[in-house]
Formats: sequence, structure tokens, C-alpha cells
Amino acid sequence: MRSLLERPVSFRLSAEAYERYEVEAARAGISVSKYLRDRLDADDFLSDQVAQLRLILLDNAAPAHSGGDLFPLLLELLLLARRQTPPGELRAIRAELERQGIATWTPNSQVEG
Repeated sequence: MRSLLERPVSFRLSAEAYERYEVEAARAGISVSKYLRDRLDADDFLSDQVAQLRLILLDNAAPAHSGGDLFPLLLELLLLARRQTPPGELRAIRAELERQGIATWTPNSQVEG
């Protein structure tokens, strides 16, 4: 059953953001408000998935010497987190890691196999 949309939400966007969303909504053949509702729902779903993966990781934490079993889960968690993180926050995270002397990963980094 379709839920009743009874609570309006009003907020302002920059002209550039509105135009971007308007183009994406038109591509999808839906209204801008429907497009933004869908994006918010997708973000909520993604946040729930990250939380569930985190719980699974904590529940199944393996000893440090046997991390191979968790690699697919860790990779999925990393990809979900990166997808959800705005570029500005990712830059701040990298800056903090560099401040602490921890090497950061980049797409050009070599993965040891």
C-alpha cells in the first residue's frame, strides 16, 4: 500500500543544485519533489545498510591473524561509506589521517596481492 504524503517539507537550494536535480528528475521522468524524496529514501536505506554491516563486522570480528574472511565485508563497507561521504568530508578525513601520519588510500594506490 502506498503511504500517504501528508507532511510538506520546504527548503532552499542553490540555482545550480536545483537545475541539476531538475535535469536528473526529467531523465527519470518524475517530478523534482519525487526525485528528491527517492534520493532521501535511498540515503536512509544506505545508512541502514552501513549500520547493519558495521554490526556484522563487530559480531564476527576475527582475530588479527585471520582477517582474510572479512575482506569482502570490509570492502563492501568501505564502498558504501565512500559513496555516502561528501567530497568535502572525505578531504577532511584524509587531512586528519595525514596529520596523524597515517598513509591515505587513493585510486592510484597499489594493492598488494
